[in-house]
Amino acid sequence: MIALILDTFIPAEQELGMPSASAIDFDGYANRYGVQDLVSRYAALVDAVAFEKLTQPFSTLSEGERLNVINATRAKDIRLFSGFITHVFRAYYSAAEVLTLVGGGAVPPFPDGNVLENDDWTQLEPVYERGPIYRAVEEPTA
Repeated sequence: MIALILDTFIPAEQELGMPSASAIDFDGYANRYGVQDLVSRYAALVDAVAFEKLTQPFSTLSEGERLNVINATRAKDIRLFSGFITHVFRAYYSAAEVLTLVGGGAVPPFPDGNVLENDDWTQLEPVYERGPIYRAVEEPTA
């Protein structure tokens, strides 16, 4: 069930070679960050909304119907939805296989990580030389 929910949020992208969200170790992430209860509550909400809207379990729905159910969960409990989707994105975009595919790394881009191009700071000289462009405000007298 969780795999279907994850893949509804982030399906695989064949052209780019990106894995679906269920291809990463989301269970490991949930255990590591102690969000198993949130995941369980969200899965229960998804199934409840599927039965309420379509009288079927989430696992039997088409891709479009699953997406409609996911959207309906947002309206039903925005906090639970937001908490769950935040962890889905964090888990997915911190997974080593995804970082490798998007060209990211495990190191921060600055100062020791990725190379930053030198900028031409002389472009800002006219702005600096212009000086302040706000008007002074007088202090009220008591």
